[in-house]
Amino acid sequence: MNICGSPWNGLCWNAFIDCASTHWRGNSPAIVANKLCLGVAVYHIWRERNCRIFEGTQKTSLVVARSIIDTIRCRLSYFNLKNHPVIALNWNVNSS
Repeated sequence: MNICGSPWNGLCWNAFIDCASTHWRGNSPAIVANKLCLGVAVYHIWRERNCRIFEGTQKTSLVVARSIIDTIRCRLSYFNLKNHPVIALNWNVNSS
């Protein structure tokens, strides 16, 4: 979330979701990046939880974090970020 410019700031889950649902409206690239970041993080954490419970496998937090970042970077690469160089720079994706 820090890469998106939306730091967690130690909020409890409910407060974070309330804040996100209030402020993340629209389809600007910054808002889409925030929504994508949250959705991808939840998915990867949920998947890791299921692997630990049902398969007995475990990845380190660094591996899970890297998977989250790589997935977001890949998905953002499909967007035209030419007019949004900060997002392109933050996520290290081509802005053209």
